[in-house]
Amino acid sequence: MMSTNEIAMPLQSAVLEYFAGERQEALLILGGSAILTALAAWLWIATRSSFATAFAATVLATAALLSVTAGSLLVRDKGLVAAIAQEIQSTHQPAVQIERERMRVVVSKYRYYRYAAAVLGAIGLLGLMLSDRAWVHGVAAGLLLLVVAQVLIDNYSEGRAGTYYKQLSQTAVPTLQ
Repeated sequence: MMSTNEIAMPLQSAVLEYFAGERQEALLILGGSAILTALAAWLWIATRSSFATAFAATVLATAALLSVTAGSLLVRDKGLVAAIAQEIQSTHQPAVQIERERMRVVVSKYRYYRYAAAVLGAIGLLGLMLSDRAWVHGVAAGLLLLVVAQVLIDNYSEGRAGTYYKQLSQTAVPTLQ
């Protein structure tokens, strides 16, 4: 039979690795958002065109949305990782079951994120195909940029979440008496 420490150490390692990856992703999102916003602002300052205005507004809205999400995860995760690690060390079963269920829900949502990205991509493409207005093309370009960002983010996020969920699911945690 495995000792409590032999079970706790791999679980704590999995928790720390998952949340370190999530932190890195959030910081990359914040940095990428800042860079893309700066580039969109530069285009707007340089041209003051309706395309650049619509593109900059769409990029700014997208960057704000992604940055708020990333920032909230950074704030939430700091306390969550410490709480989970502490619970694993002391009680194991409830902490692992709660985290496993949370991650099951997280993993199940990625399909819907892809659906949302596909819908936004279709809207962007329709805007390009059906309109000859520059501002519509600016919004479309911004939406397509969001789709690319979302696919990139979710590719790594889903892989990390799936691995973490498997680690949580494969751990046989004894009930402490």
